[in-house]
Amino acid sequence: MESQRCFTNRFDDYPGSPAAAPDRDAAVPLVTATIERILRELPPLGGPRGCPGGLYGGVAGVAYMLYHVAQCPLFAPSRDTYLRAARRVVDACLRYQEGGGEADTDTRAAFLLGGAGVYAVAALVYRALGLPEFSRTLDKFRELSEVCAPLSFLECGSDELFVGRAGYLCAALVLKQRLGMEVLTSEQIKSICLAILESGKQYAVKKRKPFPLMYSYYGTEYLG
Repeated sequence: MESQRCFTNRFDDYPGSPAAAPDRDAAVPLVTATIERILRELPPLGGPRGCPGGLYGGVAGVAYMLYHVAQCPLFAPSRDTYLRAARRVVDACLRYQEGGGEADTDTRAAFLLGGAGVYAVAALVYRALGLPEFSRTLDKFRELSEVCAPLSFLECGSDELFVGRAGYLCAALVLKQRLGMEVLTSEQIKSICLAILESGKQYAVKKRKPFPLMYSYYGTEYLG
């Protein structure tokens, strides 16, 4: 029986008008208080093994949040404070990852659930702080393109956003937009895109689908 990785939305569509724009004066203290609460609830970051967790469900996502808030002009007075806090978080994530803490080596190239996301956020934070470690984390991110090379490098599905090739390309795009520079070569990008296409073709043929491309993630099929 095919697994159901979704739930039925039983609510009616919203019939009203779009919500009014938020009051900036009211939003800033609310955001600030939320950030302070999140930072208080973080696990210990100072241990030698570091701290696990990617962007989606782990502490690296907190660093990503802090980076984005630090770029907002409304929070300019707290910019350096937030970036320093983000650095403490990504430093702990890198210690965990580079110390052999990654449970599944195949998820090293995952943007939202693995190592690629950690390196991407670290590069953004280090660059914003003007730190030389910025170059090393970018190099580590680039090296992960080789992980994406085998067509079926993940048994659960190698092409989607959370752990697959699409996510890795998304991370590269985020870095390009934020850093103003190409992170991957044209050849690397083309190779990954061709792998996505070939993977979809092979799965469609294997499952005898009436479409030229078809993909699967944990048993749930999707077109792309």
